[in-house]
Amino acid sequence: MSKQRLTNSQIVQRKYRDIANAWMNIHLLIMVGMILVSVLMECLVYFALGSFQVSVTTPARYVRRYVLTPLGLNLLLLAIAFFIRRSTTLSETVRAGAISLSAAGMGLVLYTVHRIFPAMSLALMVPIVLTILYVKAGLTALTGAVCILGKLLSDLFVNWDPDAAPVSLIGADGVNQFVCLFLLALCCLVSILLVRMYRQRIDFSVNSMLEQQRLRKKTITDSLTGVGNRRALQEALCEMAHRNCGQWFFAMMDIDQFKHVNDKFGHSRGDFYLQSLGRILLGYEDDMFQPFRFGGDEFCATVQKRSLEEAVALFHQLQSDFLHAVEEDASLISSGISIGLTACGPGEDSQSILNRADTALYQAKKVQRGGVSLWSPELEKAE
Repeated sequence: MSKQRLTNSQIVQRKYRDIANAWMNIHLLIMVGMILVSVLMECLVYFALGSFQVSVTTPARYVRRYVLTPLGLNLLLLAIAFFIRRSTTLSETVRAGAISLSAAGMGLVLYTVHRIFPAMSLALMVPIVLTILYVKAGLTALTGAVCILGKLLSDLFVNWDPDAAPVSLIGADGVNQFVCLFLLALCCLVSILLVRMYRQRIDFSVNSMLEQQRLRKKTITDSLTGVGNRRALQEALCEMAHRNCGQWFFAMMDIDQFKHVNDKFGHSRGDFYLQSLGRILLGYEDDMFQPFRFGGDEFCATVQKRSLEEAVALFHQLQSDFLHAVEEDASLISSGISIGLTACGPGEDSQSILNRADTALYQAKKVQRGGVSLWSPELEKAE
């Protein structure tokens, strides 16, 4: 099974999705905090008004009108946002939009119920600001438009506090309305500008990371075959030595009759053989199989979480794939892949592993070219 390779564009989009998913969770927590703070503040306001001997409605009516009703509406909006967040069928954009609009709805509920306090206009700015980290200017603009339009409709058609005078669009009330709407629009505009700047910053950071990855990949990749080079091999062996991954296998292989291929067909044909083997090895590459070019026509690979039988079967299939790739030369020259295989464990010295695999490879070429030889202590004694 080949490893899925992501393009730079896919990696960037994945980074954006990761940021958006993390922020959705924080967004929901902030919405929970808004509900708790609003209930706590309303209770404090009730007791504060009583201590200042300000006439208020009956306690039961106050709790029902200013605590329980807005609490119920906000919990409903929170439940909708939470349900949409957990959805696996909706896109990330739709989920982020639903959560943002739910937060805007909560801000409108708090503003409408507690409009008697001028500072409650700030409750409509919070949902706009919370959209910034989604780095979607359209979402920020939509949330801002909902908050502005919702405020206008609330002021003109909803009078939650029967003791408060209706909102007027003339005189001092009109000026106050204009100032509040202007500040909301300004908050929306500034938030959109921050979104654009933040997006550029993320793009720069992601592109810098991708460039570093590209340069690093270039330093650890064999330019002719595309598999890891000798430096990558040393890093992989060092990593395996420090990982507790149980038994794993290391294979060293080379192309039989490779010198004759170069002598008979030229180095360009020899490069074709090397590239063919490289493509085959990359076709098997995944988290459990990592191929490398050791040098010349010698390649090697690490194999994890397979039994000996599975590892041997894998390399026999690899040999068959290579023979198929060069079958047009079969009538002129007999070439294949000889493979030396050794079992390894955590903490082993890389040079010892290389030596064992090289000994097994020598045995494979000596006994039967195109075979797979497993290292054993007897091979060392035979040497």
